[in-house]
Amino acid sequence: MSLPIIAIVGEPNVGKSTLLNKIAGARPAVTSPVAGTTRDRQYVDTSWNGVDFTLVDTAGLTFGKTGELEEELTKQIDVAVDQADMLLMVVDGKLPKANLDRKTLLRFRKSKKPVVLAINKADSPKVAENLLADFASLGIKPAFAVSAISGRGLGDMLDYLAKYLKENKLISIEPKPVGIGVAIVGKPNVGKSSIFNNIIKEDRVVVSSIPGTTRTAIDTQITIEGEPYTFIDTAGLKKKEHRQALPDIYSGFQTFKALRRSDISFFVIDSVEQITKQDLHIAGEIIEMAKGVIILANKFDIFDGDEDQLREYVSHHFPFLWFAPIFFVSAVTGDGLDEALAAIKPIYEARHKLIDQDKLDQLLYRKMKLNPPKRLRDQKIPKIFGLKQLDVDPPLFELLCNYPAAISKQFRDSVKKSIVKELNFYGTPINLRLTGKDKK
Repeated sequence: MSLPIIAIVGEPNVGKSTLLNKIAGARPAVTSPVAGTTRDRQYVDTSWNGVDFTLVDTAGLTFGKTGELEEELTKQIDVAVDQADMLLMVVDGKLPKANLDRKTLLRFRKSKKPVVLAINKADSPKVAENLLADFASLGIKPAFAVSAISGRGLGDMLDYLAKYLKENKLISIEPKPVGIGVAIVGKPNVGKSSIFNNIIKEDRVVVSSIPGTTRTAIDTQITIEGEPYTFIDTAGLKKKEHRQALPDIYSGFQTFKALRRSDISFFVIDSVEQITKQDLHIAGEIIEMAKGVIILANKFDIFDGDEDQLREYVSHHFPFLWFAPIFFVSAVTGDGLDEALAAIKPIYEARHKLIDQDKLDQLLYRKMKLNPPKRLRDQKIPKIFGLKQLDVDPPLFELLCNYPAAISKQFRDSVKKSIVKELNFYGTPINLRLTGKDKK
């Protein structure tokens, strides 16, 4: 079971992203007064009254516009609505009700999903009361007048959402993987299910050359050399309409859920196809969640070239995965999979290890001696006071300095690379926090 999903939908520039940010207490989605800022779906896990759920921000729904971008955005919205358990429809309370396109209302009603109306920009009790009366004729119940900026009215609305999820038994507990959790992720039709089947040594998943065959994430627990593992095979998007070019849509929901529960990801790419934006998007999601990553270049048995050539091509397109091992594998013959499996445990252990402070001091001393931070224009002279580890899984380090803004990105990246290489954190992203410290 996965967390229930509430999709935030509506027309452009009504405050959907701002509402998501306010509810989540963070700023994960880009907000802007320019209509159409949100392009891809944004996912945020949050909780209210003890009920956990996933919020999904979507692009604004428009009608009458044509073009590749508009078609792509409409598909993204359709996927979000199809996967959601509830819809939170946001409208702009500062615009006349007549401005709302009736097609928008019809589109979401036809989904057969429960719809909750959020009338945004209700900045005072009197305004809220008037808006509720004005929008009552839309026939959407319940309706809440809220302010995504100030938070006014959000408590009552979230109370209702949490109560609805609980009463309709949509709440669930994400199963914790037994042992080391490994998510097999990648765009549709790269061979994820075939790799999964080869690993578990049985035809647990239907393997097909049709993109999008797998529709749900499937967990399988196995033991390798006495070590328990849970492998999570992820789905491509289910094919809903023949008009949809679903191989071109990033199958975000299943990948997002699988990564969230995993420790390590098997990031599968196709050796014989060009790397696409979908591949880059998925790789970015892995980094965003700071999960361990092993790259599997599948179909290497039919690749017309040599290993060095392919390695250089992959490294060129994924420079931000420089720390990740690459294995050239074949889901058909099984070549390379044993080596990839052997790399899981060392990466898992790296994600959980604590480094002695003496080793960190020595690393920083060498770094400062060989390559100290350079002064940036209009900044004070950068000074580094110390380096320490704050957390594990994922590894988190803190760099104490005089002014964080005085430390260049180049130097930060250099410190992170030194930590990975000298302290053997290969296979896992590490986070580096800069903390200012006054020193008189």
